Amino acid sequence: MTAAAVATLLLLLAALAAGRALRAAGQWRAAPRGRAPFAHTAAHYRRCYDRRGFLILGGVALAAFVMAHTGIDEAIDRAHERRVRGPRSDAAVGILRGFGRRPWFLVWGAFALLDGLVTTTPLLRWGRRNFEAMVVGLPALWSLQFAGGASRPTDPPGDARWRPFRDDNTASGDTFVAAVPWLNTGRTVNEPWLRRLAWLLSWGPGWGRLNDRKHYASQVVFGHEIAAQAVRSVGAPDSGDGSQPSC
Repeated sequence: MTAAAVATLLLLLAALAAGRALRAAGQWRAAPRGRAPFAHTAAHYRRCYDRRGFLILGGVALAAFVMAHTGIDEAIDRAHERRVRGPRSDAAVGILRGFGRRPWFLVWGAFALLDGLVTTTPLLRWGRRNFEAMVVGLPALWSLQFAGGASRPTDPPGDARWRPFRDDNTASGDTFVAAVPWLNTGRTVNEPWLRRLAWLLSWGPGWGRLNDRKHYASQVVFGHEIAAQAVRSVGAPDSGDGSQPSC
């Protein structure tokens, strides 16, 4: 419910910002617009899945595999259940839970459409970059989820080991979806402490999945790092006038 309210508020703010930009421009045709939603998708894919990108994703996959097959995941799961989880953590997770849901992809898609077809503002450009990062990162996320075949802590067989193509929880999708906007925010701000805060907040919903025992720690790390790679591929914020590619 909280996430739905935030999504609605963001869309209203985006529409309001677009309307103000149009009024300030004086006429529709004079309003500056951002680039089309998929204008640089091919370049983003090349950057995300080049040799360096594959090395990064491969390194993260190896680390997740080691955590899953050496008992580290199960040890973290037991320790968190015993020492951290309680009414307070459950209450915090109740707030965070909605921010990793799939409809956020549509929310950021709406931002991209407003930015590319109506007018451009800093808020719309931020939402467009969220959409671009998700477009780039989702193929890797879905492929690796199935390829690893790992299960949830609450599902049989009750361990974190990878069993290729048997299940689809090797990387946390909720963590990926929720991390993208925070990681993009960190690239937008200039103050180092704000960048560190955004990075820390990008782990919040992932921790919630650990707390709910919906994912092991390696699966949360994997989902977060796929998001980080996708955000890096989109690149730094641009001027929004369509003149600068994002990578």
